[in-house]
Amino acid sequence: MQTDGPTMRAFEAMGTRFECVLAGIMCAHESSARSAIAEEIERLVLDWHHALSIFDPSSTVSRINASRRSVRVNRDLLELLERCVAYSGATDGVFDITLGSVMAARGFRDHRPATASSGADALELDRAESTARLNRTGVALDLGAIAKGFVLDRCADELRDLGVSSALLHGGTSSVTAIGTAPDDSPWRIRIADDHAGAPTVELIDNSLSVSSPSGRTVEGQGHILDPRSGRSAAGVEHACVVGPSAEVCEAWSTAIVVDPALLDRLPSGYAGHALIDGAWRSTNERLVSV
Repeated sequence: MQTDGPTMRAFEAMGTRFECVLAGIMCAHESSARSAIAEEIERLVLDWHHALSIFDPSSTVSRINASRRSVRVNRDLLELLERCVAYSGATDGVFDITLGSVMAARGFRDHRPATASSGADALELDRAESTARLNRTGVALDLGAIAKGFVLDRCADELRDLGVSSALLHGGTSSVTAIGTAPDDSPWRIRIADDHAGAPTVELIDNSLSVSSPSGRTVEGQGHILDPRSGRSAAGVEHACVVGPSAEVCEAWSTAIVVDPALLDRLPSGYAGHALIDGAWRSTNERLVSV
């Protein structure tokens, strides 16, 4: 393992700031190779940004939104969309990537659509042809934070393949993936919410976390996490955090818990959660928390 200081790289993508900290790399890698690895991670994130961003009219997701015809997608994106439909089912519909037009109608985009609708049943996926299509007018995809989780999982796989044994990656500080331990061999320690005195600190070793909060972006005092059942901003949960092996899964469930806090007790096996509900923190596994 390298004994010099960590290599750090920061860049903008998916509407937020990504940071990559490479702290431990197998002996075969020189410092110059470490920088090259950080550059490769940036390229990987930007490639997916150009595929998933609704703000890029040439992105695959934007082309799906603009057409009622089937759009060919690569296998990784098709499988991501399939998983998003599955997350919707597992959360009783409160996780929903088809809220794009509803988000715009509520003022969270720079345009107001003529019609706004949502529903996972509007997304048609053809595995044999590797295509995606929206079958109803007024529905638009918006992957939001789950795109960050998906990309962090891809980056973690790439780093491990390249021999990185210690690293921390985050997208906007609310989506975090840790590889191995910190440089001093302790767990990577992430405080969930700096604005709350009693907020838990999560210790990560080869794990990920996502923190969702309706206050992350607001319009006229209303948060950006919407309840698909009403189209209105979710209320009651100030912060929701999910910890587990996949950043993508963490993103789906932390978003859903903001909408329905009862889901904190229904997390998939291997995942734990923490939520600030009505001013008090609830946790599913106190062993993951140190205050």
